[in-house]
Amino acid sequence: MVVAFTVFSALLCVVTDQIVKYCESSFLFGLIVCFYYLFRGDSSAADAMHCQTITVDMIRQQGADYIVQIKGNQKNLQQDVRAFFQNTQHTEPECYNQQTRSEVDGDHGRIAQRHYRLLPITDWLIETKKWTDSHALIEVTRKREIKGKTTQEIAYYMTSSAQGIDVLSQVIRNHGSIENSQHWILDVTFSEDSSTIYAGDGAKNMALFRRALLNMIKQHPLKDSVAGKMMRAGWDDNFRAEILFGQKMNKVYTQNT
Repeated sequence: MVVAFTVFSALLCVVTDQIVKYCESSFLFGLIVCFYYLFRGDSSAADAMHCQTITVDMIRQQGADYIVQIKGNQKNLQQDVRAFFQNTQHTEPECYNQQTRSEVDGDHGRIAQRHYRLLPITDWLIETKKWTDSHALIEVTRKREIKGKTTQEIAYYMTSSAQGIDVLSQVIRNHGSIENSQHWILDVTFSEDSSTIYAGDGAKNMALFRRALLNMIKQHPLKDSVAGKMMRAGWDDNFRAEILFGQKMNKVYTQNT
């Protein structure tokens, strides 16, 4: 199943299981065109498999900026970018440390640290010249400590955006966290993982229904959790109608009523 969602609102805009992994790039091209007004003037974040020149060309044609992760599918680009960060660290330390951001959070014995570093693209780089309007590179170092065991990974991103590291780091983090948070809500609130519906297309249909309902619940303006809104919808006919049919009721909701 392939899911497309808006980064800042976390709303699902496409859910489909009618494509296979090698068709995802073609699917993304169609999605960018269909959601022209959604992408225009915004930033589009994509996984490493979409780090292809034709993908970023399409995004720029729609007036949006892109942020793509660089991995082994672009080996020469990855090596060039890694060497660029190392060279800048030794030759231009002031530039190397000019745009950085660090974040630390954790719970239940887990500590996560993220360090972001942005460098503008210069003529030193060769491989980035193939990419439409490439403007900057971002290095993300992630450290996780769980029960005394520490792991670290370094990821690289390329963007056409002229935004600073504070904005771009939020896009990168949201892109990676939304799918995880969606799964958590679907499991905890909708009990998706414990569902025993398997016959025929039942599992697929229920997955679509849950995600459609989740969108409806999130779009209701009441400031409450998904679980809280679902509970209210169970005993308030008017509130349930607002979620399902988008009706506007002359009623002021508070979390205490």
